[in-house]
Amino acid sequence: MRRILSIGVVGFWLLMLGLLLQRTWRPELAEPIATDGGEPVGRDQWMSIYLKGQKIGYSHYRVSEEGEGFAFGEESLLRVTILQARQTVHTRMNGHTANDFSLRNVEFDLSSGAGDLHATAVVDATGLRLTLRMGSEMTDQVLPLNGPLYLPSTLRSLLTPKALHDGNHIDVLVFDPVSFSNDRMSVTVERQERLPGGGETLAWRVREEFHGVTTTAWLDSNGAVLREEGPMGFVLVGATAEQALNSDWADSTALDLVTAVAVPVARPLEDARSRRSLRVRVSGIRLEQVPTDDEQVRSDSDVTITRPALDELTSYQLPYIKGDHGEDLKATIFLQTEHPKVQAAAHAAVGDERDALRAASRINDWVYNTLRKVPTVSIPNAVQVLEMGEGDCNEHAVLFAALARAAGIPTRTVAGAVYMDGAFLYHAWCEVWLGRWVSIDPALHQFPADATHIKFVVGGPEQQLAMLGIIGQLSLDVLD
Repeated sequence: MRRILSIGVVGFWLLMLGLLLQRTWRPELAEPIATDGGEPVGRDQWMSIYLKGQKIGYSHYRVSEEGEGFAFGEESLLRVTILQARQTVHTRMNGHTANDFSLRNVEFDLSSGAGDLHATAVVDATGLRLTLRMGSEMTDQVLPLNGPLYLPSTLRSLLTPKALHDGNHIDVLVFDPVSFSNDRMSVTVERQERLPGGGETLAWRVREEFHGVTTTAWLDSNGAVLREEGPMGFVLVGATAEQALNSDWADSTALDLVTAVAVPVARPLEDARSRRSLRVRVSGIRLEQVPTDDEQVRSDSDVTITRPALDELTSYQLPYIKGDHGEDLKATIFLQTEHPKVQAAAHAAVGDERDALRAASRINDWVYNTLRKVPTVSIPNAVQVLEMGEGDCNEHAVLFAALARAAGIPTRTVAGAVYMDGAFLYHAWCEVWLGRWVSIDPALHQFPADATHIKFVVGGPEQQLAMLGIIGQLSLDVLD
């Protein structure tokens, strides 16, 4: 059961990566976008998706003229294996743009059998008006805009031959369907070279950087994508519809995500769950990706984790009223702290307890005892997790963070790795403010969390995208 809790988060990051990989088209752009004299053309392209050499899915993109702008559609399917159980994730996106391909509206659906999601977004004079349905709940919000907004997938239609030359570089504001927010994408046309695996075929190599994740695409002279490569060994290859839908699928022996991304260590750890200190050497990633704070200190490539005892911690009366952690008490699109169901669950967990430390412990107990332990591929939010009543470490962390914030405890989610069964597995947990940030793991029922928890990212899904640049690259050596 503990192993289940610690690996489902990989499926969540895999899902986000699958969404990102649909968006690697790289025109030369200015803001607002202007064409280079070439005529935008309609496209209809299929691609097969491979992970470490095995086909696990496909994507399909299409765009055509409609009225005074363009209509576009995009869909993908990923079949993944988690603990020898197959899960299928299906996404669909449809919408319209103006004649310069700036966004007018978009509709997005995600289905995985758990945590299904539906979103619509419309650009008007007030900004981007977003409606989100997760489970039975609907939320509305407006994201402000200072100029045109684009979907990376629609930019491909502007990629005419004049845009492809060495050194072209742009930054453009895009709508991110993973975090449902606006952010900037950096795109560079690097050079023309032979297509990997394509013999003598020449293609333009283009690099995209977004939220710390780098993907590379090779385009033909007309702007069609021939191949894409991303983190974790993902590769997308241009295909016909027949090939994408029906050919080359991995068989029943397909690799398991747990085995594929685990970080083995030469020195096994004894009593991992009771460890209060640990020193490891990190390699394979940029060292600045390892944060330093009260519980985790990096010196060059060496990282020392030290956990306090509960009786060493300070506390306070709820709710926390100082103004220095307001962001860590707010509701978000994933942590709906003001929702009646979240408020009711927080009261059920905390009762009349007003001491922050004891309240955090009660919420930890409640989340651990309430949720069934099931590997889940989804983009979780607190209300939906309450409705499902199950999940892996990511669902546990999201629900804990929402309940703790609702109770008045500044709380944040974090992501990293935890030791289990001879290797470090990717994992998510939380931190609560008790005069310092203190790790708490509702999936493993630990407070404080043991010292084998190594933190790499602080924040929700939009920040956790950075984990995609770590998975498959990280190496760890136990030093003590």
